[in-house]
Amino acid sequence: YFKLKPLRMDSNQIKAQFKQADQHLAAAKSELNRPAEDVVPFMVCRSTRYSISHYLQGFLLKHGIEHEEDATVEVLLEKCRAVDPAFSSFDLSAITFKKDDEYSALFDEMQNCVDLAEYAKQLVSE
Repeated sequence: YFKLKPLRMDSNQIKAQFKQADQHLAAAKSELNRPAEDVVPFMVCRSTRYSISHYLQGFLLKHGIEHEEDATVEVLLEKCRAVDPAFSSFDLSAITFKKDDEYSALFDEMQNCVDLAEYAKQLVSE
């Protein structure tokens, strides 16, 4: 039995989500900017995934939409699309891994994930 806590429009919570998203995005970019042999693909992919998740959660909070704490990025995206049709152009196919312990070691795929997180940031801040 699981009970959702009532959602309050807490601007600090919203800011915290966006701040965490920004930090994860910065971590992914920083990792990707290291010399190729030093890049840890797992870190890039996990950080971009967390970043996107936090951006979407912040957007939903901003609009007073409830979501499960452990909702997947796909579920969060569907909820965002219901609020704003601009999210219909947000394509998660760049993220070829589904779980936190999966990742891509290909530079182009890692870069695509970082680009997708940047796009999420643009969408939520409009």
